[in-house]
Amino acid sequence: MTDQLEKMMSKLVSDFQSHSISDDDSGCASEEYAWVPPGLKPEQVYQYFSCIPEDRVPYVNSPGERHRIKQLLHQLPAHDSEPQYCNSLNEDERRELRLFSQQRKRENLGRGNVRLFPVTVAGAVCQQCSRQIRGGDIAVFASRAGLGACWHPQCFQCSQCHELLVDLIYFYQDGKVYCGRHHAEKIKPRCQACDEIILADECTEAEGRHWHMHHFCCFECETALGGQRYIMKESRPYCCACYESLYSERCDTCGEVIGIDQGLMTYEGQHWHATEACFCCTRCRLPLLGRPFLPRGGLIFCSRPCSLGEDPCSSDSCDSVLQRKRRAPAHRRQQQRATKHGGPSAAPMQALAQRIFQSDASDSYQSAPREAPQLPTRALAERSLGLQVDASKSFLLPFISIKIKRFKMQKFKNLLKLLRKFAENVICGLTILCTH
Repeated sequence: MTDQLEKMMSKLVSDFQSHSISDDDSGCASEEYAWVPPGLKPEQVYQYFSCIPEDRVPYVNSPGERHRIKQLLHQLPAHDSEPQYCNSLNEDERRELRLFSQQRKRENLGRGNVRLFPVTVAGAVCQQCSRQIRGGDIAVFASRAGLGACWHPQCFQCSQCHELLVDLIYFYQDGKVYCGRHHAEKIKPRCQACDEIILADECTEAEGRHWHMHHFCCFECETALGGQRYIMKESRPYCCACYESLYSERCDTCGEVIGIDQGLMTYEGQHWHATEACFCCTRCRLPLLGRPFLPRGGLIFCSRPCSLGEDPCSSDSCDSVLQRKRRAPAHRRQQQRATKHGGPSAAPMQALAQRIFQSDASDSYQSAPREAPQLPTRALAERSLGLQVDASKSFLLPFISIKIKRFKMQKFKNLLKLLRKFAENVICGLTILCTH
C-alpha cells in the first residue's frame, strides 16, 4: 500500500512539474534532504532551509519528511485531477473533470523558483508580509505573478490556509497564490462527505458547506436528510433521533432528557428545562425564569435565606416583599374610596379623635428612646398653642393629648414635626365639630 501511494505521488508531482512554469528545473542532489528546491547550489540550499521552521525541513526519515508527504496529499488531492481516483462518476462528470484539470494546469499552475536576489538591485517588497527583501537575500519568485514578484521563503504560503506551499507548487488567481485544494474550491464546491469536487448541476448547501445530493445524510445512521430536519454538530449533519441520543443533555431537576424542541437553560455545565417546574428555587420552588438566582453547591436558589435553609418569608429579599408591595395599592384604594363617600360619619367623635391621635403617635414616635412626662391636657394646649380650651368640650381632650419630649437642640426637627401634626389634628377636630 505504501509503495502504491509513493508511485501515485511521484506520478502526480512529475505531472505537475511537466505543466508548471519555472525558470530553472535543474535539480540539486542532496542525500540529506528528501526534497530540495531545483537550481540551487549546496550552500544556497542550506540558506533556503534556514528560513523554514525546523519541523518543516524535509530531512530524510524525519518529521519534516512525513509532513511533506501529508501536505502533498492534502494540498494536491489526486481526485481533483484524475477521474480514476473518484467514486462513481458518470461519463459526463468524468469528461468535465478532465477539462477542469486541464484548464487549471494551463492557466493557473506554477512552481516557485528559488534564487538569490541580485545584489545590484535596490531590493523588493515581499508579496506576503510587505517587508523588504534586500540584495543577496534568498527569495522565491513566481512567474505567473509577474516579473519582480517575490516572497521570503517562509512567506510563500497559500493565501487561504496559510500553509507553506509544498514543493513550491502553487496556483495563481486574482493576484494571490493558493495550494491546489483551495484553488479548486474557489472554482467549484467540494463535498464535505467524500472530499471530491462537485461536478453535478445540483448539490445540497447547509451552514456554508456543500454536499452531493446523495451524500447529505446523517453522519451516524446514514439516513438521507434531503428535505428532513437535521442538526449540525462539528460541521457534520445528524438526524434528530441520533442527535438526541448522542448529544442531548439531561435536566438537573427532573433528570429527563431535554429534547431539541424544548427550551434549555444552561449555567456552568448545568442544564434545566426552561419551564417554571424545573428552573426554580430548590427550597421554596419559586420560578426563576427571567429572574436573578443564587447558585450554591450545584443548586440554585431565589435568595440568600433560601440558600441557608432559612424561612424565606421572614426576609425582605424574598418574594413576600413583592407580595406586600402588591397589596399596598389596594389598601390605599380602600382609603380613597372611604374618603370619597364621606368616611365613617357614624362613629362617635371621641373615638374618631382617639384613632387619629393614636395613628399619629405610632407613626411618628415609635423609635423615641425616652418619653417626657405628660402634662395636663388643658395646660399643654394653652402653653403650646395659646388656645383657650372650653372645659365643656372635654371630648376634645383625648384628641389633643400628646407626649412631650425633652427639648434638645439635636432634636429640633422632631419638635417642629410634632407641633405641625398637633396643629393639623386640632384643626381637623374643630372642623368635624363645626360640621355637626
